[in-house]
This record gives sequence, C-alpha cells and structure tokens, in this order.
Amino acid sequence: MSATTEVKGFPQYAGTRYRVSFGGLVRSEWIKFWSVRSVVVTMVAAVVAIVGLGVLISWGTASTLANPEIGPQMAAQGVDATAISLQGAQMATLIVAAVGVIVIAGEFSTGMVRTTFVTVPGRLGAFAAKALVLAVSVAVLSAVAVLLAFLAGQALLDREGVGASLSDDGVLRALAGNVAMLVGVALAGLGVGALLRNTAGAISTVLAAIFVVPLLLMLVPESWGGDTIREYWFSNAVMNATAVTEQPQYLDVVPGLGVFAAWVVVLLGLGALSLKSRDV
Repeated sequence: MSATTEVKGFPQYAGTRYRVSFGGLVRSEWIKFWSVRSVVVTMVAAVVAIVGLGVLISWGTASTLANPEIGPQMAAQGVDATAISLQGAQMATLIVAAVGVIVIAGEFSTGMVRTTFVTVPGRLGAFAAKALVLAVSVAVLSAVAVLLAFLAGQALLDREGVGASLSDDGVLRALAGNVAMLVGVALAGLGVGALLRNTAGAISTVLAAIFVVPLLLMLVPESWGGDTIREYWFSNAVMNATAVTEQPQYLDVVPGLGVFAAWVVVLLGLGALSLKSRDV
C-alpha cells in the first residue's frame, strides 16, 4: 500500500517497499528454470535416456536370452534384471550434471546473474532457491522415468522368465538410489558451475569426476590407500545404493549415501562461498 502525504495541498506518493522472500525467490527461479530452452531440452533428454536406453538394453538382453545357443548359458550365470533396466540412469548422470551447471553458469555467460544479485544482494538466498528448484525438478522427473524404465524393462525380460518385480528384495531401494544419485549429481553440477562460472569447464570437470577419475583410481596401488580412495570417491560411494546386488569393493548402502551427500554438500558449499566472496 502506498503512503500518501500532503505537500501544500498536493498529494505526494511514496513508493512501496517489498521484501524479497524465499518463497518469491523459489517462484522466480522456477520460472527461470523452465523458461530456458536448453534446460528444458536437456531435462527431456535425461528422461528419454533413462527410459529409452533402459528399454533398449532390456530388449537386447531378452533377445539374447531367447537365443537357444547363448541364452541358457547366460541365464545360468545369473541376470540382474533391475540393473539391466536401469542402465539408462547411468547415462543420464551426464545429462543432469549439465543441467546443474547450466542453471548457474548460464546466467554468468549471459550476464543475467547481475540482475539476480541486484535483486538479492545476499546472493545465498538465490543460490538456495536454485538448488531447491533443481533438486525438486530432477527428483520428480527422474523418479517417473526410472519407474517407467523398470516396468517396461521387466515386461520384456519377463518373457524369458528373468524379470523382477517391485516387491523383490532391494528393488525399491535400487530405484530410489538411482533417483538420489541423479539429484546429487545435478546439485554437484550446480556447485561446480557456481565455483568455475564457465559452462564448458564446469561440465567437463563434473564428467571427469564421474567417469574418468574412477578409472584412474584403479591404477593407485593398495599400499597407497587405493582401495579406500576408490570406496570414498564421489561417484563410487553411491554404487551399492543404486543396485540390488551389493558389491564388496564399494561402501555399504547407508555409509555410501552419507559419503555421497557429504561430497554434494561440500561442492555446494564451495559454490556458495565463491558467489559470496567473488565479484560478479
């Protein structure tokens, strides 16, 4: 409501001051998130990758099992039907990491970040709103995609008698673990994007951390602590949480999720510190 005062018989209006609330920041970031064409296209690509690759790999596996020469031997070795149908989620980590980077680094490249930080001088509120919008968007879409990939994949594998169901031990945990992995990678991309402020450099850094560094760590000898480093590395920590069958070389589910969350929090913290301490 405007304040009105009288000056020599004429009304004078004082502008209304509006307080920037966190809810308003979230609404603003939600509009920005879904208004950027590259973000929308990339999110759609992530869903297509999860469902499309999951169905394609499941169909290929079912076709191999139907082969009378190869199928029986493959079935005798055991088939992890859940892991097969969720292969697309591993590929989608590449895509959601890029989304996380674009959300913040894209604003630096266009200069839009100056307008954002003029509106929110403290900066951290805007960064928190971005993180919340990103996490919710990735969580909802990836949960739907992961479930569709699982159901479609099992429908194909069931024809050969190796399909799994949601009630089987570890299946729901594996589905939820894949969703948590995708959300965490997206937030890690946001943190690295805020830290580096360069889209190409930040995407390359996150992808190297997920796919290249784990391969290099395999060269580290056990006498140098190679096993421990590999267990606690960012992308390795969550491996058992995303699968029905746990592997002894990785951390157990709960500790692994804790270490993975710690990595994400540290990267977001570094990004927030960069936003707070460095000039735009």
